[in-house]
Amino acid sequence: MRARFVAMLAVSIALVALFVSIVRIPVPATGGYWHLGAVAETFVAVAFGPILGALAAGLGAALADVVGGFASFAPLTLVAHGSTGLIVGWLGWRRGWSGMLLGWVIGGLAQAGLYLVGEAVFYSFGLAGALAELPGNLVQVALGVIGLLLFRQVQRAYPAIEQLSTGPEYEEA
Repeated sequence: MRARFVAMLAVSIALVALFVSIVRIPVPATGGYWHLGAVAETFVAVAFGPILGALAAGLGAALADVVGGFASFAPLTLVAHGSTGLIVGWLGWRRGWSGMLLGWVIGGLAQAGLYLVGEAVFYSFGLAGALAELPGNLVQVALGVIGLLLFRQVQRAYPAIEQLSTGPEYEEA
């Protein structure tokens, strides 16, 4: 990996971890929490693409779980949030509003679905416990639209953001 990609990845992981950590709303049914991570995950994915989006979303959210005392959720978080970054980046990166909106919706549904299945099957909450968290998870990922709006504002103020994720410096050697 090139230095630019590694630097952007490190900053993006930190950004996602910060957004996951700054506001935590506990969920008594599962012992988990809701957060604002989808805002940063969506922004990063549409700004820098699916690979960086997947890595930053998955690793940043999982890191926040580990540091915040929710390490048992980290594997599911890695997969669920990573899938969101991948899908949002794949469908939304450099594809205009329609692609970004489609990516945000499908990526958010993927995350909520993965948490539903993971909590019901792997974390022994059963379907009832996982379903209790589903509405909150949907609201949480819906907040990712703020990441789209933020990206548009940054894009207007700093059009060169699109050049940050192109060129030989960004790609693997």
